[in-house]
Amino acid sequence: REAGRRTYIPVMSGENKLSWQVKDLIPNCEYYFRVKAVNKIGGGEYLELRNPIIAEDPKQPPDPPVDLEVHNPTSKSVTLTWKPPLFDGGSKIMGYIIEKLAKGKERWERCNDYLVPLLTYPVKGLEEGKEYQFRVRAENAAGISEPSRITPFVKAVDPIDAPKVFLAANLQSGLEVKRGDEIILEAHISGSPYPSITWLRNDEVVRPEEIKKRVTTYTRKKKVRDSIRADHGTFTIKVENDHGVAKASCEVNVLDTPGPPVNFVFEDVRKNSVICKWEPPLDDGGSEILNYVLEKKDNTKAEMGWVTVSSTLRHCKFHVTKLIEGKEYLFRVLAENRVGAGPPCVSKPLTAKDPFSPPDPPNKPEVEDVTSNSMLVKWNEPKDNGSPIIGYWIEKREINSTHWARVNRNLVNALEMKVEGLLEGLTYIFRVCAENAAGPGKFSPPSDPKTAQDPIMPPGPPIPRVADTSSVSIELEWEPPMYNGGGDITGYHVYKQLMGTKEWSRCTEKPIKVRQYTVKEVREGADYKLRVTALNAAGEGPPGETEPVTVAEPQEPPTVELDVSVKAGIQIMAGQTIKIPATVTGRPTPTIAWTVEEGELDKDRVVIENVGTKSELTIKNALRKDHGRYVITATNSSGSKSAGTRVEVFDRPSPPRNLAVSDIKAESCYLTWDAPLDNGGSEITHYIIEKRDASRKKAPVTKPSVKGLEYNVLRLAEGVEYQFRVMAENLAGIGPPSEPSDPALAADPIFVPGPPSCPEVKDKTKSSVSLAWKPPQKDGGSPIKGYIVEMQDEGSTDWKKVNEGDKLFPTCECVVPNL
Repeated sequence: REAGRRTYIPVMSGENKLSWQVKDLIPNCEYYFRVKAVNKIGGGEYLELRNPIIAEDPKQPPDPPVDLEVHNPTSKSVTLTWKPPLFDGGSKIMGYIIEKLAKGKERWERCNDYLVPLLTYPVKGLEEGKEYQFRVRAENAAGISEPSRITPFVKAVDPIDAPKVFLAANLQSGLEVKRGDEIILEAHISGSPYPSITWLRNDEVVRPEEIKKRVTTYTRKKKVRDSIRADHGTFTIKVENDHGVAKASCEVNVLDTPGPPVNFVFEDVRKNSVICKWEPPLDDGGSEILNYVLEKKDNTKAEMGWVTVSSTLRHCKFHVTKLIEGKEYLFRVLAENRVGAGPPCVSKPLTAKDPFSPPDPPNKPEVEDVTSNSMLVKWNEPKDNGSPIIGYWIEKREINSTHWARVNRNLVNALEMKVEGLLEGLTYIFRVCAENAAGPGKFSPPSDPKTAQDPIMPPGPPIPRVADTSSVSIELEWEPPMYNGGGDITGYHVYKQLMGTKEWSRCTEKPIKVRQYTVKEVREGADYKLRVTALNAAGEGPPGETEPVTVAEPQEPPTVELDVSVKAGIQIMAGQTIKIPATVTGRPTPTIAWTVEEGELDKDRVVIENVGTKSELTIKNALRKDHGRYVITATNSSGSKSAGTRVEVFDRPSPPRNLAVSDIKAESCYLTWDAPLDNGGSEITHYIIEKRDASRKKAPVTKPSVKGLEYNVLRLAEGVEYQFRVMAENLAGIGPPSEPSDPALAADPIFVPGPPSCPEVKDKTKSSVSLAWKPPQKDGGSPIKGYIVEMQDEGSTDWKKVNEGDKLFPTCECVVPNL
């Protein structure tokens, strides 16, 4: 408690400690303290200090005085003024020591025998015409300070008597009085002629009648009796004579109790609590507000008095709890400074009830700063519907899913959140709802879909090179950028610059995707630089640039290089495709000619395609006649070059020739033939023989194959007439058959039968003879079909046939008529 009060204020309670730091004491005020111990049963007796303690800082020597100035120099004296030290060392300044140093001297001399209690001192006893410097030290109970800054040299001569004025030392740091006390302002004035004097308050002239005879005017003093709070301000004394004007001012503070606090309002009104807020008084009474006292009253019962809610409030806000729902209350607050408590500020009536509902949904969220695994979701604060929003809930959904997943475990009290842990490549949408004391509100509309992928930057520079030149163009190629900016390269632009100019012109109308380009519209013999830039979804990146290149047709002899797959030759089957690719270079571009050494190209079937440096000869459905050595020849003004390869076309052999049947027997025969004229490009592996019944035209029957040019056919059916044919076979297959053989009858060989025995006359008449004979011993391998009988007239050498026409005598007898 303060020494002037009887009531103790608690500063610590419930702490099991043997020391405690007491804060918020009023400087230089005297205090008593007491302490008691408390256990479960209750509190013991107080231990109380016998003597009061003054609230003051520890003492040390003060800082040096400041702003030392020299006034009113005369031939024998000067007047010094200064301001007190910035820090008094924790102890009241008892006075000041003034020292002087004459020019040319080394030792400082003390000017005053006793401490000077004021902030001014007339130094006397100076020698006229000499120059002096001065310094001041402050002294308190702890010791003497370091000296102030030294004044410039001042010459002891009589000055012009311009007016001077300075306030008494006790007014240099201002004056503070309590309400009702007397205000006394004393000033020291000099000048010749003696100056006129005017007192002002806040730059307005003070007239005695304006303060209702509370002011008594003196030449050097001003008094205000029965001071009131309105008397505070800056009092200034103004002195003036023919030589000038001088002023001195003093801040006067009249202490009083503070005015009432202002702008009492309620926040966060609930059914059982409310936050009371107010602003400090417009007038703090000239002293710092120490605390506020908040009181409440049941406004439904007139007989109920004011109840203190809190009497130690340091701030202008307090959360009042334990209200009764539905009851009407009045609140009032008083400000208190070291003089005392001022008048209250009374609130409007308040009914304890909840005035709010869940918040509205926020607007559609915005999604920014997208990476492969995170996104920044932002939203606007919605209408809170009477209760401050305490936080937000965020949900996410993969675009192809129907399930919303909560993102945050705890309420987010910001208007944005970085959502992490997303899966790269998936597309997400987000929604947000706000929550206040009434609970969570409805969710916002979902955000626009965003795909989790790293942000795309413009790509780096491509790496270009000049592939070729001609008299009218430049062939440019390039490698893709080392860095694609995080997105796929969508195309390239090509630029050219004529050396000697500063302008670059774009050659590509639209971005191109291939990494090569023919720059045209260039001048032969001129030098150009070329640039290539890459583009992705983020835009166009920096260029890659070539060295200067001259537009000219290079002179290079032709070169011809067959593809490695055909250099060693080509072997294919008939019906397949012949392809001979070759690479031809040379400048200017060579002319290309294809030839075959063994004959001429079949122009109806041969296709030659020349594209760039590539030349290819193609023959579809190759024939046996297409074999041979194919040669490609390239020619330009620098020379000629050829390359060739052997083409072998394998086909089935042609038909065997000159098939002949011999040694025909009843069950066998012997076949011979000649080899085909064309073996199809590969050796004949064997021959296949077929036979068929010549009379029945049945399908041929295949016989076993043979390797030679002859074959003995066995197991023939006697009496059957056969035809034969032969086919040759090589690695390509079986060729067409030979011409069929003449029909051959399967039978043993037939010879002319032997002679019959001599006929005998069995009977005779005058005109006929009956003859008989025996069959021949050998029938020649074939049954006797009949006999031919001849006769000869006696004496004649000619034999005449007895048989009529071609008729034969079927038996071994006959009658010769007409003799």
